[in-house]
Amino acid sequence: MEKDMRMFISEHQVVPDISRDLIRKMHFASGKGVEVLYSFSNLEEKRMYAVIKSPDRLSIEAFMSELRIPCDSIMEVEVFVEGKGEMEGWKEAA
Repeated sequence: MEKDMRMFISEHQVVPDISRDLIRKMHFASGKGVEVLYSFSNLEEKRMYAVIKSPDRLSIEAFMSELRIPCDSIMEVEVFVEGKGEMEGWKEAA
């Protein structure tokens, strides 16, 4: 990960027009240095979460606004580990 890029999780609790097309649009869109890495959605509950790489949270807010996707919260992730297994050094990172 580039040194100016940070990891965030965005939460979208009620997205009125959520659909597979909207999820794809968000997932494959890019702009202002924002990259959506993972997205998780529940169409029935109209909820969506995304793991995003971005220089800052304001870039994410602008990105979501351009896509017209309401964003309820954005949390910076300080410790990021992929997959299962033992997590080494997590105490030092926390």
